Amino acid sequence: MISVILPAVTPVHALAQILAQLVPAAVDGLVKEVVIAGAAEPGLDALIDDSGARFVTASGDRGALLAAGATLARGDWILALDPARGVPEAWRGPVEAHLAGGAGAAALLVPAGGFLARLTAPPLGLLVRRLDYAATGGFAGSTPEKALAGRLKARRLRL
Repeated sequence: MISVILPAVTPVHALAQILAQLVPAAVDGLVKEVVIAGAAEPGLDALIDDSGARFVTASGDRGALLAAGATLARGDWILALDPARGVPEAWRGPVEAHLAGGAGAAALLVPAGGFLARLTAPPLGLLVRRLDYAATGGFAGSTPEKALAGRLKARRLRL
């Protein structure tokens, strides 16, 4: 159902940590695959082999890495995450509710908290239908999730 894209812009241990957070959702079938995009670094091959993630070699800014990962995505939905930020433990509930009742709308995942925190904190990720992603020009730039969310008029989904 969901292809998770992780840009390899953080140390391998941070990628391993977010992959561990995604395991229950993969076991239940919510996460179909994980695609890691970036430059090869020590330990990354072992992490990819152990996790079953797919890897695409890419360079450039976050937008370029996410775009490279999206080219391999096979799920109906793409979930671009920031591996440096991770996802809260209860991320699945809001995402599953959005998938069930969101009428196909994109969702910008923002941290729960006060109003100011939600407005100023960088997003945790972006959930978008793969077909909508392709039709709107995809990820680009240094804040690709926000740019694409704006073009898609994405809803804010508090985690």
